[in-house]
Amino acid sequence: KQWYQRRVRGKLIINPKNSVPLHNNLGVRTSKVFTTTKVRAKMGRDSISVPSKEAVVVILDVGKSMSTPRVLTQASQSQSTTNTTTPLEGAIKAVTLLVQQKILYSPKDEIGLITFGTQDTNNPLMDQGYQHVTCVRDIVQPDVNLLRKIEEISPGNQTADLMDALIVGMDMLIRKTTGKRYLKRIFLVTDAGSPILLSDDERKQLVQQFERMEAKLNVIGIDFFEEEEKRSENETFVREFTAEVEGVVVPVHQALQLMSYFRGKSVLQRSAFRGCLEVSPLMKIGVWSFVKTMEQKFPAMKKLSGVSQQSANPGTMVVKMERSYYSLADPDTEILFQDLVKGFRYGKGVVPFTDIDEKGLKYTAEKCLKVIGFTDAKSIPRHHMLSSSEVIVPEPGEKNAAMALSALIHALSETESVAVARFVKREGGGPKLVLLSPLIKKEHEFLVLSYLPFSEDLRLYQFTPLLPSDTVDNKRFLPSQEQLDAAQNLIDSLDLTTAAEDENGNVEEALKPRQTYNPVLQHHYQCLQFRALHPNAPLPPLDPILASYINPDASLFEKAAPAIEKFQSVFPLKRTEQAENKLRRKFWGSKAVEDQEIRLESYVPDLAGKKRKIASNVNGDDGLSLDKLVSDGVNDVGSVNPVQDFKSMLERRDVDLVDKAITQMKHRILQLINDSIKTQFYQKAYDCLIVLREGCIKESESDQFNQFMQELKSYYMGKRRDDFWVSFVVHKKVSLIHCDESDDSPVTPEESTAFLSSTDIPLTPPDTSTKKDEGDEVDDLLDQIE
Repeated sequence: KQWYQRRVRGKLIINPKNSVPLHNNLGVRTSKVFTTTKVRAKMGRDSISVPSKEAVVVILDVGKSMSTPRVLTQASQSQSTTNTTTPLEGAIKAVTLLVQQKILYSPKDEIGLITFGTQDTNNPLMDQGYQHVTCVRDIVQPDVNLLRKIEEISPGNQTADLMDALIVGMDMLIRKTTGKRYLKRIFLVTDAGSPILLSDDERKQLVQQFERMEAKLNVIGIDFFEEEEKRSENETFVREFTAEVEGVVVPVHQALQLMSYFRGKSVLQRSAFRGCLEVSPLMKIGVWSFVKTMEQKFPAMKKLSGVSQQSANPGTMVVKMERSYYSLADPDTEILFQDLVKGFRYGKGVVPFTDIDEKGLKYTAEKCLKVIGFTDAKSIPRHHMLSSSEVIVPEPGEKNAAMALSALIHALSETESVAVARFVKREGGGPKLVLLSPLIKKEHEFLVLSYLPFSEDLRLYQFTPLLPSDTVDNKRFLPSQEQLDAAQNLIDSLDLTTAAEDENGNVEEALKPRQTYNPVLQHHYQCLQFRALHPNAPLPPLDPILASYINPDASLFEKAAPAIEKFQSVFPLKRTEQAENKLRRKFWGSKAVEDQEIRLESYVPDLAGKKRKIASNVNGDDGLSLDKLVSDGVNDVGSVNPVQDFKSMLERRDVDLVDKAITQMKHRILQLINDSIKTQFYQKAYDCLIVLREGCIKESESDQFNQFMQELKSYYMGKRRDDFWVSFVVHKKVSLIHCDESDDSPVTPEESTAFLSSTDIPLTPPDTSTKKDEGDEVDDLLDQIE
């Protein structure tokens, strides 16, 4: 029901009608009107459920008293400084920080802004006598425009009743939240310097209205005093009224300090699982689970239109992404989305699956939390706990479930045991293996659910043990008592449990997770906030407080300097140089044939038809490796990795592929040059040219390379691709193979040098842009899929 309060001859009455006289003939205000509806949340058994967002009204005092300059003296060790400021400046800063906190950490909350003491009047109740109160903005989601409006607020230089502003704020809050689920809060920022006209009856009625609204009142006091004897009458009234509505009064300097702290995003408390903890088919306990720890992901960036940003009316600049699919075999043919089929790699091929098959691939199970068994807590390594953790609590309102779960928790705690359970969070989901460990505190007790790995999740790496077990005299590897004491002293000196101090000088733990914020996220929030208000200014540097989170504490390490020096002295470290010519491990060999490794090429018949053995390379470069085992089957120079393909073909000993490799590499170089968009493929073509030159020298095929260089010069020197010839051939001095490099070359070093500067008869470059055999296409396609 709507209700109205009216002051007639000093009394407040409830008027069920909407026609209320607002002013008498003398022009004196005789009534105050506002509406309300009590909203009761239908929470039922879900007593933990709370509204997902908050409606906030900020009431800012801009009257005469807030514009009076104040002289602040700040004393330091060397000198004292005097600054002149106004209470309004601190109030605007507090409101700005409040809005910024809401934008960053509670973006779903909504904020309205009201100022009182303004020259003009603009509010829904202005015709009913609420003067010099202005509704700057209704309750909506905060954005940059609200911050800009706060920056534009100027002193009003008028006197207004702060209770009038409070009633207008309550009216705004009621109009917004009627019939909706909101948390409700009012922030009143004032120095209580304006007169307050409110009788005792009106005061009681207003307190009752706050109770019906289920709203909270937070007062940020400007120049409020902690000592009662220094408080003014208005300040005392504000404090008493705030206490009656169970609100909070915070001095402005403390509010600025609190709102300047880093904080995490507010997360709505919602249950992640509701079901039964099944200890046995005959014993099931009703429980709920809530997420306790979860990694906070970095915010994703949205794509905006750069063209719209540069226009006069950029608008939202939001863009819509559209995807289209084309066949590799026929790039001009578009494939519709409904014609696409997903597939999984199986060896070199791809096995397709339809949507129906894809559903059949998934193993689904019924929703459950079943105990598999119990084990000693020490048998579960800490590094086996994966991902996030959850807490298991009894179902609200179920006393039997609470008693049963409490008994189980205490039994696990007393026996130092844990439970291993099968967990399916949602119907049709995949089963998980979880660990249930007890946690008992003064206020509550619950089970902590942690995820355990399966065999596929483990990484079974082998490492050399610190203490060799196969040595006879392993005592020399054991640390001495002096070394053990030095290590223990180092740990004690860098103990984080006593590394910090609170405001009173008491020792406390440093880097508590609850007080240590992610520097990456917090710096992102600061830069985002700064760029929103100053789009053309450079981004601010990393905050010193954030830097302290990711860097060792200098004062702590300064205190621990003696322990660190002692540790270094008892554990001297020396840099060792790795042997350059260290032989690789022989997979197929023994001490008897250590000097002569047997390989496949050892049984290749020579020209005389006799078998011969080939000694292994003294540098160990011919040993077996995974790269060689994979690359031994290469038969063509592909376009994805032509350099490695060329080298692999030259190293083949089961078949002679030298001529084929050289021919295909020359074709690949020409193709890369001709198909290059500007200089896109020039570096790749240059790498191919260098490896081709090295291969021709090694295989005594200098004539083929020199002839190819003549062709390159005729094709590109002074023509369309002259930039490749000048930048990658001439400047890097890639010339003909001369006789000093290969005995089969008739070219002298002087002729090789003169080749780069002379001119010859031009040839027509071959068309290699679209020429590609079927084998290359299949090979490249498979390489790209990999």
